[in-house]
Amino acid sequence: MRSGDEPRARGRGGRPGPRRPRFSAFGTVLALLAALVGWIALTGLEQDLRSARGEGAPGVFVPTGAVCVQHPGHESCTCHGTFTGPDAEPRETVLHAAGRDDCVPETGVAAVDTGASGRVYGPDGSREWLLSGGLIAASALVLTVTAVRTFRPAGRTCPPSPAPGAQ
Repeated sequence: MRSGDEPRARGRGGRPGPRRPRFSAFGTVLALLAALVGWIALTGLEQDLRSARGEGAPGVFVPTGAVCVQHPGHESCTCHGTFTGPDAEPRETVLHAAGRDDCVPETGVAAVDTGASGRVYGPDGSREWLLSGGLIAASALVLTVTAVRTFRPAGRTCPPSPAPGAQ
């Protein structure tokens, strides 16, 4: 008999006793990793949503150079340059998720400082929230499946069917 096929202990009145959860080392490690990834994604979600909406201190970004990468269907550039915000203190930074037309050297581009260290965003915002949202959803799915598999009641087992020809 396998461990899941054993009859449960009888409680009061001959009814089956309470079922204990089936914990496994794999399920526990998987749940801990999913919780960790979800937590990391959740901590960056506020910043990602601010950058998606283009919220923050407005200013002007003056590019000095760009690094562009071609992906199937689109091109993404990171412009290196100087951002001057409302405090009038220019600082070296990058314009994240820009297009090639935003990275013309010595041409001012409207940008928003959302509080992210080392980068500013164009006024159109960013789509970084998609990655955080996807990681949170995947973590929630893994945690839900792991919890259901651990705490669901054991299924009913049918008695073995007789061999063909046996009566």
